[in-house]
Amino acid sequence: MARHRQARTKFGFQAISLATLAISLPTIGLALSGMPCAQADSFDTFSFNEPLAEHTEPSPFDGPFWPASHASTIESPTESLEPLSQQIPEQTLEQMPVSDGVSRMSLPASPRWKRYAYGEALFLGRDNQSYNQPLLTNIDTLSTVLTSQSMQFPFSEGFRTFYGAIGPECRGWEIGYFGIYGQSATATAVGEGNLFLPPLVGADLDPAGADSALFKYNSVINSAEANMFHHFTRWNDSHQAWLEVDWLTGFRYIGVEETAALNLVCCGGTEHPSYSVGTRNNMFGGQIGGRARLNWQRWAIEGWGKAAVLGNFQKQYQNPLISTVPSEIRPARSSTGTTVGMVADMNISAIYRMTDVWGIRVGYNAIWLGGLALAPNQFDFTNNVNAGTLLQPSGSMFLHGANLGLEARY
Repeated sequence: MARHRQARTKFGFQAISLATLAISLPTIGLALSGMPCAQADSFDTFSFNEPLAEHTEPSPFDGPFWPASHASTIESPTESLEPLSQQIPEQTLEQMPVSDGVSRMSLPASPRWKRYAYGEALFLGRDNQSYNQPLLTNIDTLSTVLTSQSMQFPFSEGFRTFYGAIGPECRGWEIGYFGIYGQSATATAVGEGNLFLPPLVGADLDPAGADSALFKYNSVINSAEANMFHHFTRWNDSHQAWLEVDWLTGFRYIGVEETAALNLVCCGGTEHPSYSVGTRNNMFGGQIGGRARLNWQRWAIEGWGKAAVLGNFQKQYQNPLISTVPSEIRPARSSTGTTVGMVADMNISAIYRMTDVWGIRVGYNAIWLGGLALAPNQFDFTNNVNAGTLLQPSGSMFLHGANLGLEARY
């Protein structure tokens, strides 16, 4: 129990740290934006992709951004703008005074997107944060040779996609999904007929002892969300870039399914029936967060953070335990329960714009999930009427890794 309390304390600190970072990102971005949407909005007012009224020829610069290839070819007709650092820093460009006959097109173009979409591959690793429960003992040395933390997850593949739009008064919506598939970790142990599961089940399951053991741990994660956001845009003088900030609030679902199995082998390679368990977590609830983005001509940097408190409907199930005799030691058993879960989700990405619409995204992710029923935590080696019926609900996981994909803003 002391070990479990220490693990929960450690994971709690991780959750608080990530949630704090998730909330601080939009707060910093909004502080930089410095003014309400109505003053900073460039969507329904003046567009820097178009010439001033005195320029009668049509502008070739259409699209969500002014093409970077023309950034150095446009000159003011009569006089040039003074350096941006000498202009009033707390005004939007719509409010800045411009001399007669001066074209604002010599400044970088403002974002004019109304819709966006992106899809990207995920390459995420995972820390094994299950309880450090003994799974296999060497009866000769009385030492533990395998625990539930003996496996290490390699990086696994996944996918993420989002689609969103912005409407009047800088209010928008988005829907998104990400999934991590095929997370699998294994660990092995080798002996000479002297490997046993912990008592009391161990001696009944395999009275002769095992020569080797294989522990398998698999996990699948699916997440879907729908958010509303309020959009802010302004020119950031210090970075010479357009700054966009979104406040997010919405609904989130996360599903986590896991299985864990311990297979024993002895007597010339005969594989014994495994002890296998599984869990299902279905988490629903509200989330808040934010997103900030700096746009230059060809490059952009975007970061977002989200935090959610979710209700988790959990189930654990255990397959029948069959000994090598064979005889049934314990029938299939299961249990259900509910608890409070948490998620803290962060990303930072760099974007290179290939065209006015399309861009390449590459970045880094950190995701923490708490309040989970993890499969290895459900192993129960007791042998009484309640064995295999107790749900262990307070596990967690930490995912981190890279993303690579395409985006469209139009």
